[in-house]
This record gives sequence, C-alpha cells and structure tokens, in this order.
Amino acid sequence: MLVVAEFIKKNLFSIFIFLMAISIVNNTIAESENIKNAWELPTFNLKGLDGKNHTLKEWYGKVILLNFWASWCAPCQYEIRDLTQYQEKLADKGFQVVSLGFDKEQKLRNIHRSLEINYPVLIMEPSNPRTQAIMKQWGNPQNMIPHNVVIDKNGEIKYIHRGQLDEEIFNDYIMPLL
Repeated sequence: MLVVAEFIKKNLFSIFIFLMAISIVNNTIAESENIKNAWELPTFNLKGLDGKNHTLKEWYGKVILLNFWASWCAPCQYEIRDLTQYQEKLADKGFQVVSLGFDKEQKLRNIHRSLEINYPVLIMEPSNPRTQAIMKQWGNPQNMIPHNVVIDKNGEIKYIHRGQLDEEIFNDYIMPLL
C-alpha cells in the first residue's frame, strides 16, 4: 500500500494531466452526440478543387462520409487510398465521400493528383477563422485529423470517428446504411 501511495505522490501531476485529457475527450464525444442531423447545422460554403463553391446539401439523399484531412497527415493519406476505393465501388449505391482538406490549396492539389482522389475535395484554409468553426460544429474542437462523420440518407449523423477509418469500422457503420 505504501508503494502505491508513493507512486501516486511522485506522479500526481502526470495522473492529473491524464485524467484531464480523458475528460476533454469524453466531453468532445458528448458534444458530438448532441449533433443529431446534418441539415440542422449551419451550412458551410467552401471552394472545391474543381474551382466551384459547394455546400454539403448538394449530396442530400446519399450516405455521406465527411472526411477531414491534411496533406501532411500520414494516416490521412493511407485513409485516402481506401476511401478512393470505397467511392469507386459504392457510388452507385448512394455512397459519397466529401473531403474537407485542412491545408493550402496547392498542397491539397498535389495530394489529389498523386493519390488520384475521385471524390470532391473542399478547401479549408488553416488561416481562415471559419475553418475552426466548421471543425467545432462537426464535433472536432481539437482539430484532430483524420476526423470522419457518417451521415445517413436523411441527414442523421450516425457515427463520428477520430483517427483513421479501417475496414471493420467501414463495414460496421457505413455499409449497413447503403
């Protein structure tokens, strides 16, 4: 018992920081769960790599995977390879990846070209104050990437995932919606 007490005493600050981090993550998840329907959120209007402005409502009636990423994020680039394959295979079933690139346009273009992205890439300039608001409204106030939001055909937000999506998550949370 004395050893445990001594350990806690020596590591109290680290334990406190760890517990605070857990609290922040849990609060973020709780905030995300309050988001019920994508069509009730403030609309974003972002320029795409195609040169046109886009809103999420363009894809109303589809199962949408809203994917937040950046060019410098290695897990994002691995995820993009998978998302490109899913988009190709499942587009005819009403699946649509809509990506929001958190980076400068030229860097997003380079990744778009090199990874042959086959879905819309919308530009979220890091220096734009609206970028922070968009990240927060979609359940990501810490600006963690990759960050994914699954929206069903009626706009109901079904799942929010921080980190890289894998096949198991895709099969569990997206495939049943198609």
